[in-house]
Amino acid sequence: MNNEKFVVLQPFASRFPFETWILPKDHQASYGLISMDDSKTFAKVLKATLLKLYSKLNDPPYNYVIHTAPIKDEWEDYYHWHLQITPRLTTSAGFEMGSGIYINISFPEETAQFLREG
Repeated sequence: MNNEKFVVLQPFASRFPFETWILPKDHQASYGLISMDDSKTFAKVLKATLLKLYSKLNDPPYNYVIHTAPIKDEWEDYYHWHLQITPRLTTSAGFEMGSGIYINISFPEETAQFLREG
């Protein structure tokens, strides 16, 4: 699902099964700085990613969040914006809520392979 401008990945040590990130290949701290052409390319990779999650995971509920640098720091190099998609396939319980430590029994290598198949 990658394209010339964006990479889609299953992050290492994710909190949730099938957590998926979309990141620009070129460094940008702020989503607000995305060009019109790049926003169209981003929309295409986002659509392809959501369709893959929809079909492979049987239309799961999900949340997505754009992680971006604050406006005052949008030109700084310390951050790389990305979109995080978290399918809601499991429920956080007392341990996760109490400790802030999440238990995820899926491996990103296996979830990525599953999404690539078919």
